[in-house]
Amino acid sequence: MRHVALLLFCFASAASAEDVFIEGLPDVPQLSMVTSIDGEPVIFDTPSGTVAEFVLNLSVTTSAALQAYNEALTGLGWACTSSTSDMTCAREENRLVFSTPKDGANTKRIILRLEPQE
Repeated sequence: MRHVALLLFCFASAASAEDVFIEGLPDVPQLSMVTSIDGEPVIFDTPSGTVAEFVLNLSVTTSAALQAYNEALTGLGWACTSSTSDMTCAREENRLVFSTPKDGANTKRIILRLEPQE
């Protein structure tokens, strides 16, 4: 009976995990620290792949968000390198670039860009 309960719990967890990905980026989770996404994302296709850009509003600092995304994305097969203000992750033909806005006024925002690997 315990095994059945465990299997049901795992199935329910997997099903709910599908609901937490950023719309348009099925391989990038929307972590709980993302309070909102500014406006409409910019998404367009190029001959070498899709390019998309999102501005994420955070409930934590940029460095805390980068650390959490590093852990989450690494678990999904992305290879990430980061500093305190930016991070790049690569998987297959895609690259994710997390950067802080140039104005630097709001430390609780981050720009997420999907682009093809060169």
